[in-house]
Amino acid sequence: MSWDRLAWIQPTRIELAALLLLLLSLLFLRRAIAREQRGRMRASAAFLVLALALQAMQAAWTGSGPVWALVGPLSVLCFILGATGIATLVVFDVVLARLDVRTPAILRDLVHAIAVILITLVMLRIAGVDPFSLVTTSAVLTAVIGLALQTSIANIFAGLAVQIDRLIRIGDWIEVSGYAGRVLEVKWGSTELLTKTGNLVTVPNNRLLTAEVVNYSQPTRALRQAIRVGFHYRHPPNRVARVMIHAAHGVPGVLQSPPAECFPCEFADSAVTYELFYWIDDFEHDAQIAGAVRARVWYAAQRAALAIPYPIRTLHQEEAPEVVVVSDQERQERCAALASVELFSRLQPEDHEVLARRLHKIRFAAGERIIGEGDADDSLYVIVNGEVAVHIDADGARRELATLRAGDFFGEMSLMTGEPRAASCTARTEVTCYVVDHRAFQALLDVHPQVANEVSTILAHRNLALHGQRVDLSAEARTRAAAARSDLLARIRGFFHLE
Repeated sequence: MSWDRLAWIQPTRIELAALLLLLLSLLFLRRAIAREQRGRMRASAAFLVLALALQAMQAAWTGSGPVWALVGPLSVLCFILGATGIATLVVFDVVLARLDVRTPAILRDLVHAIAVILITLVMLRIAGVDPFSLVTTSAVLTAVIGLALQTSIANIFAGLAVQIDRLIRIGDWIEVSGYAGRVLEVKWGSTELLTKTGNLVTVPNNRLLTAEVVNYSQPTRALRQAIRVGFHYRHPPNRVARVMIHAAHGVPGVLQSPPAECFPCEFADSAVTYELFYWIDDFEHDAQIAGAVRARVWYAAQRAALAIPYPIRTLHQEEAPEVVVVSDQERQERCAALASVELFSRLQPEDHEVLARRLHKIRFAAGERIIGEGDADDSLYVIVNGEVAVHIDADGARRELATLRAGDFFGEMSLMTGEPRAASCTARTEVTCYVVDHRAFQALLDVHPQVANEVSTILAHRNLALHGQRVDLSAEARTRAAAARSDLLARIRGFFHLE
C-alpha cells in the first residue's frame, strides 16, 4: 500500500474551525450533563486536543515518509473520535435524558463505535484506500487477532444479548456466581455489581448467559422471605401460627399483600419448628427487616406465654398453673399498680391480692399495635413503663386522641362488658404492661360479688366525664348517673354470669 494515499487524508480549514467550536462547546456541555457522565466528556476533549496538537505538529514539520504521512490521518481520526463522542453525549445525555429515556452504556458505546467506523471507512474510500485490502493483506495477523479477542468478543455480544432481551436492567438486584449485588452498569466486557457490603464486583458478561443468574427485581420486586422459630410441643399449632402472623403484621418493610403465612415444618427434638413466610419489596434491607420480624415474634411469644425451648430433650413438662408464683417484691409491685388504677381504687387489699396473683406481664416493641379498634379482646392493660398512643382511624386518616404513660390503663369497658375496642392503642416506645383478663376478674367476682357494684359506679362516672358531662348534685345529674350505673351493672352481671 502506498503511504502517499494516506497523505491525502488531511484536515481542512473547515475541520479546524469545527475543532475549535467543539472545544468551546464542551464548556457549555459540562453544565448540561450529569456528573457521572463527565468522564466521557473528558475523553472527547482529550481526542480533540490531540487532533489540534497533531495539526500543529504537521504545520510546523514538513517532511516525507510513513511517519509524516500518518500525522494527517491520525489528526482526522482523533477529530472523528472527539466529534462523535460529543454527538453521543448530546443525544443520549441531553436529549434523551430530558425525555427520561435511560440508555445502557453498552448501547451508546456501540452506536459511537459504529459511527466512528463508518466515518473512517468513508474517509478512506474518499482518499482512494480500499479498507478491505487492509484486512485481507495479512490473513495470519487477522486470525491471531481474532483468537486473542475471542473472549472479549463473546463478552461484547453477551452484553448486547442481555440488554436486548432485558434480562437484567440497571438497578436490579441479582445473584451470580455466589455474589449478590445491585447492577450499576453493563459495559462492553463486564457488568458492575455493588454488593450490600459496599464492594464493587465485576462479572464478565459471558457469565450472565452461561451461569445461573437469580434476579431479585423481576418479574416484580416482591420477594417472599422466611424465618424459622421453634416452640414447645404443648402449644397448639394453629395458635402459634396466629401469633406469628400477627407479629409480622405492621413491621416496617413487610408487605400487607400478599399476606404472611405460617406453617409447622419440622418436629425437632426439643420443639416444633415453624416457618413464617412474609413478603418484602426491599431486597437491599432484607436482613434488617428479618431482624425486626424476629424481634416482633419474640415480643409476641412472650405476651402469649409461648415457650421457645432450649435445644434439650424434655421428658416431662407440667402444665403451667393459672396462678403464677411470684416473689414478694413482684407481688407488692402488682398490688401497687392495681391500687393506682381508678377502677380498682375502692377494692380492699385482699381483693388486690387475688388479682395480683393472676396478672400477666407482657411487653411490646416500639411501633407495635397493642389493641385494634373493633377487636374483641376482654382484657384491661395497666402500663408499667413506656408510652402508648391512643388513636382512631376515620376516612383513611389516623387521628391521635391521647398519650398514656406509666400508671395509666386502658381497655376497662372491654374487660367489664365484653364490648369491642372503641379505639386503637400502639406502643410509642417499648412498653411493659400488666394484663387483667376475663378469667382473673371472674375469680375475684366469684369470691366477692359485691365488687361489681363498686366497679359499675366508677365506670359510670368515668364514662360521663369522658363524654364531657359534669356530674354535680343536681337531680338530673344524679338520675343520669344512676341510670348509667344501673345499665353498666346489669351488663357486668350478664357478662360474668352473676346472679
